[in-house]
Amino acid sequence: MQNSSIKIRHASRIGATITEVVTVLVVIGLLSAVSTPLVLHWRSAARTNACRNNLRTLTLAMRQYHDSHQSLPPAAVWNTDATTSLALHSSKRVELITQENWAILLLPWLGQTRLLQQFDLTRPIGADENEVARGQFLRVMNCGLDDFNHADNPYELESPSAEGPVAFARGNYAINGGTHNYQFDPPSTTTPRGDLLHLVMSDSPRQYQMWGNGIAGINKSFRIDEFTNGQSTLVALEELRAGIHPLDPRGVWALGQIGGSITWGHGVNSDDFGPNHQWSRADDLLGCGTLHQVLGSEALEQERMPCVHYVDANHQATSRSLHPNGVHLSLLDGSVRFISDRIDPGLWHVMHSRETPPEVLAADFDAKLQVVNFEEKQVRPRPSSEESAPIPERLVNSIEMEFVAVPAGEFEMGTPDLNNASMAPANCPAHIVQITRPYLLGTKEVTQSQYRRVMIGSDAMNQALPPDGVAVQDAFPITNVTWNEAVDFCKRLSEMPEEQQARRSYRLPTEAQWERACRAGGSESYVWRSTRLPTDSSGEAAGINPPLPLTPVGAYDPNTYGLHDMRGNAWEWSADWFDRDYYVRGARNDPAGPAHGYLKVVRGGDWRFVGEVCHIDYPMMADWIRNQFVGFRVVCEISK
Repeated sequence: MQNSSIKIRHASRIGATITEVVTVLVVIGLLSAVSTPLVLHWRSAARTNACRNNLRTLTLAMRQYHDSHQSLPPAAVWNTDATTSLALHSSKRVELITQENWAILLLPWLGQTRLLQQFDLTRPIGADENEVARGQFLRVMNCGLDDFNHADNPYELESPSAEGPVAFARGNYAINGGTHNYQFDPPSTTTPRGDLLHLVMSDSPRQYQMWGNGIAGINKSFRIDEFTNGQSTLVALEELRAGIHPLDPRGVWALGQIGGSITWGHGVNSDDFGPNHQWSRADDLLGCGTLHQVLGSEALEQERMPCVHYVDANHQATSRSLHPNGVHLSLLDGSVRFISDRIDPGLWHVMHSRETPPEVLAADFDAKLQVVNFEEKQVRPRPSSEESAPIPERLVNSIEMEFVAVPAGEFEMGTPDLNNASMAPANCPAHIVQITRPYLLGTKEVTQSQYRRVMIGSDAMNQALPPDGVAVQDAFPITNVTWNEAVDFCKRLSEMPEEQQARRSYRLPTEAQWERACRAGGSESYVWRSTRLPTDSSGEAAGINPPLPLTPVGAYDPNTYGLHDMRGNAWEWSADWFDRDYYVRGARNDPAGPAHGYLKVVRGGDWRFVGEVCHIDYPMMADWIRNQFVGFRVVCEISK
């Protein structure tokens, strides 16, 4: 009887109760709920690491190419004989003019010699002979986080000479073509253009080259020893998103075009500044108008892949990725960084420039990458009325520079022009500024004669003045000077014995002082016209076409403050560091700009965006850059 009972109890344990089954299922569910996010996280982390490793691999291959060829690869080779016109940057026959690009040239150092041999580099990239090779999926060109980089989403370029579209495999990496101004018009009194693009077109011999401030150009290669920016702070390659539709030309590894495998013109002097830029006008691409029609503008916005619908050419493209809140890029030394979408636009601009002096970025580079906004510049305390000397209404100094007193007062800074099609950007609003003390400002821009007199014997004088054989135009404004040289002029002028005896010192005006002087104290909107009226003899030139030539200073009538050429002749350096959204957070009283930055403010009219419907900061330049249409005027301060 006892044994029977034991057997029964033992048998009852062989099956599971409903409670036990439910408990097990609950535990499994909980484990699944906990583990699924972990699995997804691990998978995402693995893909992110693969993206970073690809950048390292590609940059190492680029360095090996440099060792072999004594130069980096060009961004792309474009054929000057493919079309009648030499304006290849405006050609829509991309499949005809484009040949090999940097990625194809790196194939031997990526273990892909056989793939390189499949390309016929004597033929255009769109030729039938290159169909198989250009359609090859390459893992080293793929960031696994980009769901649009797959075989079912090739780029399909419409060609009038082909039976069907010319198809290309996708890619996720681009060479740094630069953050320069992408526009092709030369600088002028209408706009100085900022960091300039270089374009060479010649019929005899037939030649085409285009390059900016990056590490490679079209039909243009550079040696590393030509760069002033250090290898640990200069961008080499960066991420691109694959186009979200077969008509979208972005992210195409074998296509040597802007947006396909080249980033271009995405700095401060554009409307595409910074990574993953979301302005609706960002990225100027071939076929974007059709893309808007097929997908709809809202779809492009939702996918965070904007492009401008009315520009039908590959002219500018920034770095993009699907990593949250930023992009990966490699520096020329092979290191990889994750860059936040909120990076300071000025820093983004100069870290892409091969021309950036090493001292600008070398110290604490990683810390610099974390700064979003610089603190307000701490202005030295102004002397009390008992300590400072009263300023005269007018003054002429020892080198015949004339100054006039600009009165203290309140005005609205950043008031948009009338006749401009759109309002001021949200991060650059009109705002009230109080100038608390009067100041003496030069009635004219510094002339070539005055500059030569102060800077005689300096390297800066030789670089700014006309070359041998070209006459110095004494009364014309000095231009082609860097901001640093303008500051050095102020220092040297202040150190002249006559100026020290008179207790006078000199500096550049702040942006607020400059705008108050230009507006002659008013806050009303300037009546801007894009085209000059035949009867206009004012000399106003900023934002107005056609451009006027540079003229002797004071050739046109002054404004009501007695200041000449505030809206015309040369554009002018100011003292302030540039910060796109400084107007939102700057001081009300005597704002002097942020404490630090990477570009300087250049002004030429009453509004920062004079003549610019797109509200682009075209004039802003780094303090080491020269421009033949940028000069300066100075403030005179008198101590007691």
